[in-house]
Formats: sequence, C-alpha cells, structure tokens
Amino acid sequence: MQIVYPSDANFILVKMHDARGIYHYLTEQKIIVRDRSKITLCDDCLRITIGSPKENKKLRKALKELA
Repeated sequence: MQIVYPSDANFILVKMHDARGIYHYLTEQKIIVRDRSKITLCDDCLRITIGSPKENKKLRKALKELA
C-alpha cells in the first residue's frame, strides 16, 4: 500500500503499487473490492468497504499473503 486516504465513510480508498493485480487476486479469494484506477485522480486505487470483523480479517490475511 502506498497511501490510505482519510475517510469519514464506510469505505477507504487505498493507492496500491499494482491495484489491478491486487484486485484480481482478491476477487479470486472471493473478496469484493472496487478497482477505481480508471477514475480521474484515482490511478492505482482500490475502494475497500468496511465489512464485518470476519470479512476484515479475511481481507487483512489476503493482503499479508501478497506482501
């Protein structure tokens, strides 16, 4: 992760080194995130909704496996 943008919403916007690749990996893991790379000023960004504790743990585990 390069940048986690501040948020007052139920999601965070995160700038990644390879957002597209991470998006596809998370999708394979049955973790739904939104690729926002094509949105103006959101190059290499993923939108990640805050989920249940179980969902958040699964996301953290998947991201650690990529590191």
